[in-house]
This record gives sequence, C-alpha cells and structure tokens, in this order.
Amino acid sequence: MNVRRLAAPIAMGGILVCAAAVALTAFGAFGTSWFELAGDDVAAGGATVDLDAGDSDASTVDAMAMEVPISDLSTVEGQEEYMGREQVIAECMAGKGATYVPAAPWLNQDSQPRGLSFEQSIMWLNAFYGEARDDWSVPASDWKQRGCLGVGEHAVAVARAAGTPLSAPVPAPDPNAMTEEEEMAAFQDEIRACLAEQGFGEFDDGTDAWWVAMYGDAGTGAAYRWEDAGCHGYAVHVLGNDNMH
Repeated sequence: MNVRRLAAPIAMGGILVCAAAVALTAFGAFGTSWFELAGDDVAAGGATVDLDAGDSDASTVDAMAMEVPISDLSTVEGQEEYMGREQVIAECMAGKGATYVPAAPWLNQDSQPRGLSFEQSIMWLNAFYGEARDDWSVPASDWKQRGCLGVGEHAVAVARAAGTPLSAPVPAPDPNAMTEEEEMAAFQDEIRACLAEQGFGEFDDGTDAWWVAMYGDAGTGAAYRWEDAGCHGYAVHVLGNDNMH
C-alpha cells in the first residue's frame, strides 16, 4: 500500500505497520548526500520554471514555499498537479540512485518499490525525506533540507507562482487492485485468524501472552524479521506491505 510499507505509519492508509516502521525510524541516516539540483528548470504544464527560489520573486515563490502546497485531489487539475509533483520527485530520487514509482494515493498506489532490503529501504527514506527524517521540525520553506519530497513541493510552489501549475497524466485505476478498505479488511482478517490459531481473541486481553502473540519479539533495525513480529508482522508481510516480501 502506501510508504507507505516501511516508510512509517503512512503505510496501508493508516494501518500501523508498527514493527517495520519502528525498525526503520530507530535507525539513523546512512550518510546519503542530499539532493542538489542538476539544472534550473522543470516541466510545468508545458512550460519551464526556475526551481531556485533564490533567483525567483521573493514576494511570490518564497511566500508560497513557506507552507507545503496541497493539491486538490478531488479535481482532475489537482490530480494532474499531484502527478506532476510525483514526476519531479521520481527524477530527484533517480539522481540519488533510488527508484520512485509515481503513484496516485487516491487509487491506493505505492511510491516505494517492493523487494527492497532493509539497507535499501533506509537509503530510500533518506533520499525521500532528507534531513527532515531525523528532524521533523525542518520547515517547509527549508526545502533543500527536506529531500526529494521537499524538491517536489518546492517545484509545485514555483510552478504555481509562475502561473503554470505542474501537470502530468493521471494513471488509470487498476480494476484488479484492492481498495484501501478491502486491504484494511484483509489485514484485519489475517490478524484475526493468526491470533485465533494461537487461542487468542483479536482484542488485547491485558496479558503479556496476547501482546507477544500480536507483536512478537522482533529485532530492531537491520535485525528486524517479520517472522518474529507476531501476528501483526505476519499480516503486514503476507499482504506485501513490508520490504522483506
């Protein structure tokens, strides 16, 4: 589902991928060099715009960059702008040696590729979030410190200020893909069945045994193994929402 897998509890549209997420966020950065623009422009609705806020009109771009620009995903235009941002992020990530799949969250799509090792996942997250991954207080205006996500958001702000919003084609829905609601239901079913096999109900009964059955005793960091993460780790894994799949 969403980086959503190991990226943090944005995974599965709100499902807490606890063990995997904790395993990642407990680890520090791997020393990845932060993104530096290779060029000064980006395609924005058929036009090019300067991505360097220092060379732009401070009364427009800087004011817009003070807050994270949010696309209205209820409209076609907003979705196209969001996908334009996704393209910018993908190019930035590629420059760091990481694969980023432009994805439409309203279609329950994932940006983080599956099959990454733990180390690859850490590098992916560092490239995506930049220094903000270690310090979430980094402001939106300090976009150069916010990894490729900051680069994408800044590109949106610059393009808007220029009157040429970013735009890219909106992907078509996959008729075979589960909806977020369906995946959530499947996740809960897996946990329910797993706990039942061990003689427990789905709700915490206050015992240590229930907690171990639910969450296991998985290692942290690179030592994390879904096999040791209880029914929760099992459910996350069988639905393909960790990177050890």
